[in-house]
Amino acid sequence: MHSNANNGAQVAPTTTNEAAKAESPQALPKSLFQRYAIRSTFNIPEAPEKAEIQGMAPGLYGVPRIDPFYVFETERLRDLTMFWVGGFTFCVIEGDPSAGKSSLFEQWHARLNVPLYKISCGPTTENYHLIGQYLPTSEGTLKWHDGPVTRACREGSSVLLDEYNNLDPAEATALNLVLEGYSFMIPQTGEIIQPAPTTRIFGTQNSVDSLAAVAGRNVMDVANEDRCFYMEVDYLRPDLETELVIRNLVAGGVSTALSETIASMTVAVANKVRRAFREGADGIEKPISTRAVLRWAKLTAMYQPVLSKQTRSGIHYALRRALKMPVTMASAVNEMITLVAGYDENCRSKVGP
Repeated sequence: MHSNANNGAQVAPTTTNEAAKAESPQALPKSLFQRYAIRSTFNIPEAPEKAEIQGMAPGLYGVPRIDPFYVFETERLRDLTMFWVGGFTFCVIEGDPSAGKSSLFEQWHARLNVPLYKISCGPTTENYHLIGQYLPTSEGTLKWHDGPVTRACREGSSVLLDEYNNLDPAEATALNLVLEGYSFMIPQTGEIIQPAPTTRIFGTQNSVDSLAAVAGRNVMDVANEDRCFYMEVDYLRPDLETELVIRNLVAGGVSTALSETIASMTVAVANKVRRAFREGADGIEKPISTRAVLRWAKLTAMYQPVLSKQTRSGIHYALRRALKMPVTMASAVNEMITLVAGYDENCRSKVGP
């Protein structure tokens, strides 16, 4: 956050021979908070007209950028709202790769103007990456630098631990006090941090037993998992995913009619692939994510005018540039595209017997 947001005591620079003795952070000033109408903020027409939720005033450092094309799914939004207003600290969302886990948290914070500090977790992520460490200065001394978790605790903002179960379980367990909102000591400085009441920690992860080929996932300690508000998400509903694709294409200058055609076909094929993957169909080694669908749709709109002059299908060709697939999967998906589109990659009609 900007330093002019009077958000609690600051720690003076320290060296290895000097422990910080700053006071615990104080409650954030009321002027920093702002209430937002759920219906207009998240574009949810069915939300009660007077329903509001607390966020922060615009202009703070660390707030994600708003994606104007993002579509909030009602059930996901309802669960996240319950977490937010219920005063919980730790929320984990689990789902297949690119099912919209990170983007949900990012766009939530973007709409509410709440800083979200993100860190991508891996097997080499250690406690000091999250809490902080001493780093050398140009004067030859050492100065303490807060990690994202400590910074959020001081400010009352949020942290996103992306790919949370890529963390070594022992490193994750070291966060247990923070995940319940308890105070903790920074051993290197001796400072005791009392997290501000609005501090929240978010984690995203793929399931350990996911059929998708995701590597390095760990089973977390039971005591660690016991502290979280748990959400499980699937890919967007077809109507919402289609709307998302249309919005992106139209914003890029594609006509509404063509955008609707491309969106309906790419989303239909993606859902066929996802079902086949979950049913263990031969050759289907992974699902098609929403991220890949958006890329595929955009490339289809770009390639189609050129390839149509050669009597070739843009939607067939574009998928090979949008998604890396083994030969057997590419062949199977190619057939699905033909069934949905009604023509093959050479634009020959396949409608009828």
